[in-house]
Amino acid sequence: DHIVMTQTMTFSPFKGPFAQRIDEWEAQLRLVSETFDEWLGCQRQWMYLEPVFSSEDIMRQLPTEAKRFASVDRTWRKLMAAASNESDPLVFCKPP
Repeated sequence: DHIVMTQTMTFSPFKGPFAQRIDEWEAQLRLVSETFDEWLGCQRQWMYLEPVFSSEDIMRQLPTEAKRFASVDRTWRKLMAAASNESDPLVFCKPP
């Protein structure tokens, strides 16, 4: 919704003094939106794979893959914990 409003401002004939700030704001909003979309995609995959690799039978049959999933799972949980502790998504989604 905010991205659409920002794009609307981009086409305003009165944007002149604010053009740079509008462009920067739109870029930040797009980055946050893309980040959330990627997280949701990862979460969908994780929700599918987590029960599979949590199975003791699969862990015995595919030990290497199970260890790899466990490592990714730890990283994912740390990332999501850090994201939930940051109240400003613009700060958390800022590129390194």
